[in-house]
Amino acid sequence: MQKKVIMASLGLGVPLLLISCLLLLITFIASSDDDNDCAVTTETSSNVVTSADMNKNAKTIYQFLRTNKDVKATPQAAAGILGVWQFESQLNPSVKNTGGSGATGLAQWMSNRYDNLMSFAAKNNKKWNSLDAQLNFMVYEMAHSYQGAKHIFKETSAHQAAYDWLMEYEGMRNNPEQWFLEKGPSGQPGRYPLADHWLAKLGDTDPGTSDGLATASDDTTGSSCDATSENDGDILKTAKGWLGYFYYVQTHPSSDLGKDLKNPNKSGGTDCSGFVWLVLNKAGYKVPANMGWFTGTMASDATGPHHYLKAIDKNEAKADDIVIVNQGEGSGNNGHTAILTEDWHGNQTRIIESGGTGKSINIAQFGTAFSSLLSGETTFARAIKAK
Repeated sequence: MQKKVIMASLGLGVPLLLISCLLLLITFIASSDDDNDCAVTTETSSNVVTSADMNKNAKTIYQFLRTNKDVKATPQAAAGILGVWQFESQLNPSVKNTGGSGATGLAQWMSNRYDNLMSFAAKNNKKWNSLDAQLNFMVYEMAHSYQGAKHIFKETSAHQAAYDWLMEYEGMRNNPEQWFLEKGPSGQPGRYPLADHWLAKLGDTDPGTSDGLATASDDTTGSSCDATSENDGDILKTAKGWLGYFYYVQTHPSSDLGKDLKNPNKSGGTDCSGFVWLVLNKAGYKVPANMGWFTGTMASDATGPHHYLKAIDKNEAKADDIVIVNQGEGSGNNGHTAILTEDWHGNQTRIIESGGTGKSINIAQFGTAFSSLLSGETTFARAIKAK
């Protein structure tokens, strides 16, 4: 949701002293959960610190997402949602943000969505701070105001599911300073590594039923974990590493990127084509000497001399490939380019871009990001590896 104040490092309302005490208690390694509500376990495979209550709630949420007839999420989608919610609320449905926003519960609902949660719980004779009420409220929202986000339940990448959930259900597309995909504001793990943890922990389990809603805990404590990589190619992996960084400017290379364009200043500016060249440069592919080629010259090279790009048929286009759309020569606002994050399947295909739908590097659907150019000429291209 927009304009939240994220306080994940403090457990969103859990006293700092309690967090400090918990961290001091972590002096041993355990390979499985303890049903003792006071137990804290550390798993060396992902460096995750969790409480028994958090694990109980995570399993219940996962089971609900996997088995509810209106959801039936993939393991990756369920894990992605868990990663987002853990970062925001530590999977504690009772938590309230005391920093002024009033964000409340698993998804940190606020404003009219908070009011709707309270009304929904009262109408259905449920406690507003129960997992039962909040999970079913999420289903209610997805059937009404957020129908367009239902595709997330079918995602096959935990990272993609976490990102899409954050953008489309949480409404954070215009607040990149609060995305915290890899790391939190104090260096703690972000939403992606948390999603990785739950996929590794719960992804191979039988979801069973969601009967655990009645016994799930209404209180949890914090956790953290290290990032693990998705099965992205070297181009896409590099591009995703810059999500939320760079500001958009139709100049490339911008002087504030610094002199080392293999490791550019992520607070600097770039345009759509500049971002693609930066990614290809860092990932070890051929790029022009000054990386200043715009979408018109990119398409010309792909369909002609193949110095840096080679045109391919749209039926061959897949994750790591480049899509370029031009009207006329493609200069300025008459051209746009991005990197595919999945196999091409039309306007619903996900792309990663500079500009388009966000103020910084972001993931969007092709049809949305290229909407003003769809009447133009589309070129799909594959980058040429540097020797």
